Amino acid sequence: MLVIIDMQNHILDPNSEFYIEDAETLVERISTRLKQARSANEYVLFTRDIPVDRKDESESKDLKIISELSPLPNEREIKKYYFTLPPETLTEIKHSLFESKDEQKIIEVVGIETNLCVLSNTIALQSAFPEADFIIDSSMVSSRDHEPLALQLLKDFNVYVKE
Repeated sequence: MLVIIDMQNHILDPNSEFYIEDAETLVERISTRLKQARSANEYVLFTRDIPVDRKDESESKDLKIISELSPLPNEREIKKYYFTLPPETLTEIKHSLFESKDEQKIIEVVGIETNLCVLSNTIALQSAFPEADFIIDSSMVSSRDHEPLALQLLKDFNVYVKE
């Protein structure tokens, strides 16, 4: 499973408070990984962070997923109004995925705000999929603050962090 966290238009806008300096490079890397996932028929899950105070504006351009990474009809996009996926959504995903107990379960998490959304969603996913192996490629995440600390913390949670 590939989980793409909050890759929304506002990260590309230098005037946005959510701007990520290396966002264009990050989009290219994630786009390449997304193409690989699609050709391998991996389950792809997208999250979209909608601030609670903008809940009524969830369809505004800046809050939409970057077009290069847009979900296909068979892929799942989940709006979240706080840092992490809601527990009921995690339960639903778990029931619809990984039906075979013998199947190798690998979950790769990519996206933005390593210290907040990537970190919290990875830990939430671990609680729903304790038998899965988790991977984060450090070249496919980005954050404005505390990224090295977040990646180290994820290692402490038995996440394989590819340097």
